[in-house]
Amino acid sequence: MIPIGKVHAAAIERTGLEDFGSRDYWQGLNVLVESLEIEAAMTATGRHAITEIIIQALMGRLRAEAGLKARPEAASSTIARPLVIVGLPRTGTTALHQLMAASPHFQGLELWLAEMPRPRPPRDQWDRIGDYTACRAKTDAIAEMDPERAAIHMQSAELVDECWNLLRQSFASVTFECLFRIPTYSAWWAACDMGPAYAQHRRSIGLIGVDEPDTCWLLKDPSHLFAPEALFAAYPDANVVMTHRDPLKAVASVCSLTAVSRRGFEQHPDGIAHGREQTELWARGIDRMLAARAGRKDRFHDLHFSDFQADPLGSVAAICDRFGYPFDTAAERRMARWAADHPRGEHGVHDYSPESYGLRAEDLNERFARYIETCGVAVEQSVV
Repeated sequence: MIPIGKVHAAAIERTGLEDFGSRDYWQGLNVLVESLEIEAAMTATGRHAITEIIIQALMGRLRAEAGLKARPEAASSTIARPLVIVGLPRTGTTALHQLMAASPHFQGLELWLAEMPRPRPPRDQWDRIGDYTACRAKTDAIAEMDPERAAIHMQSAELVDECWNLLRQSFASVTFECLFRIPTYSAWWAACDMGPAYAQHRRSIGLIGVDEPDTCWLLKDPSHLFAPEALFAAYPDANVVMTHRDPLKAVASVCSLTAVSRRGFEQHPDGIAHGREQTELWARGIDRMLAARAGRKDRFHDLHFSDFQADPLGSVAAICDRFGYPFDTAAERRMARWAADHPRGEHGVHDYSPESYGLRAEDLNERFARYIETCGVAVEQSVV
């Protein structure tokens, strides 16, 4: 059994901090640990990895609580009209997020700050901060050791990244079941109240941006699909860009990503079961987001994968026009420079096969039929 007392002690020892804040994360942590032990069939590598992930999540809680004690005004700071990018994984959310984050009119959630929340320091100080250098060393090592993973989804300490890094600190995150087959935890997470996790998310976002209160937040995570009501409760005036792509291609691609992420973690990987589980997981998320957007049509903007690929800057201009965010010469120049410096495929090409995960166009089109019809998603009629 992963010792819960010892992982807490390790987080305390590494940070020198002791206050984990509210205990509302304990239930998720306990369910996760029990599910891992009973169901995950972990390898030694997998056990080491998930133990470290748990310690890092607890360290993030400690950092956030310490920061909020030092800057109590951050917990109630105004976060006006944040722009949230959401959609099935592998639908262009990352490329859009990083492109828009180049604008001077948005602030995003950099990976190192998502992992260890604190008020965002000036950029020229980051190299002298241990949390930043540790995160950079980790992501550099992953990219070097696992170039296939980097080709699929490149992470870097200084780049904006996904909100699950904060939600993981409440042990209420999709990422755990993407790393291990843990049905008990998956069932618990599917039904749990995400309100406390999003309240903690909101507190951490307030802390990170406390010194930039007038700069609009840009957030992104496919896992917001699963708890849209909690998202809107935490950010009542949020606007949402929802990205779209053929579900067959999106689900096959995320199966490939998560299979690579799981590699070496489980004793008996089963690609067909993985494909089935990922299909149901993301279909559930889409169903929940469609229900949430039904009464909030003025808060959503649809962006199709092919349209974004064809005209990235035009797509951003349309988003900003839709919601009234600035899109001026400075923003356009910075985003154009980002696009030129980061061409598609710069870290390699992602090859994947739907057949490896038992995925067929007919099945995906049927399971996602309401999504395809509601959002006008173009789909393949057979496996390609």
